[in-house]
Amino acid sequence: MKAGPWETRALSTGRFRLDGGAMFGNVPRALWQREHSADDAHRIELELRVVLLEGDGRKVLVDTGSGNLWSEKEQGLYDVDTPPVPGVVGALRAAGVAPESITDVVLTHLHFDHAGGVTCRGADGAPTPTFPRARHHLQRTNLDTARDPNERERKSYLRRHWEPLLELDLVLHDGAAEILPGLFVDPTAGHTEGLQVVRAGEGDDTIVFPADVIPLASHVRVPWTMGYDLCPRTLMDEKRRLLTKAAEGGWTLVLEHDPHRSATRVVESEGRFQGGDDVAL
Repeated sequence: MKAGPWETRALSTGRFRLDGGAMFGNVPRALWQREHSADDAHRIELELRVVLLEGDGRKVLVDTGSGNLWSEKEQGLYDVDTPPVPGVVGALRAAGVAPESITDVVLTHLHFDHAGGVTCRGADGAPTPTFPRARHHLQRTNLDTARDPNERERKSYLRRHWEPLLELDLVLHDGAAEILPGLFVDPTAGHTEGLQVVRAGEGDDTIVFPADVIPLASHVRVPWTMGYDLCPRTLMDEKRRLLTKAAEGGWTLVLEHDPHRSATRVVESEGRFQGGDDVAL
């Protein structure tokens, strides 16, 4: 799909599971389970979707999935896909893209299910950057948060994922920016401090990657927030602003964690929002 100067593709790097109640906060299970069935451990299946943008000689990867640096205990807790599931490197190769050709990696934030694939296990078993030649983009406030996370988020920010990036070409953005022609980042604070929403293109061919601001199609509803969200009230305001622009502009939202829909447009009626037409990426 074309988004301004960018050709865009959504790629699946695998799946994992999280507690359904935590994914929907104060939304009753009787409502969310209509769309998301839970296993015996009350976990729902989630996609690990990333976006590849190609244009003007650059290949930009937005987020990286969960990676493979998992202990047996962690793998069991989150039911993280393990090989032969492709992961981000395998997903790129399956799409005909050499991983070493990636010029830029944009991380929405450093939670493990978004930045886990930015590092991999090196020959000596230690974490090493997956894309050592690429320029990596991140909000400065999110790196600060990862360095000193609060008690609620401590298990989501894992040093083995982000620490190797400090030795690379890491660009820290301080607020909204056009990081490449036609490619924008906008910081938010509702889910976690310094999450950047990624936007490509202009007008009705705009594609937005909201990450955990709107992780599933069901979260298009403004009041449907997650138990993982640090500031639900702030997040609701951020969602409403984003969704208003998306509905008015005909933007496409890429859903990072939805196992059923890769992308959707937004419909607004009397101040309420819902997913509209599915979009194949």
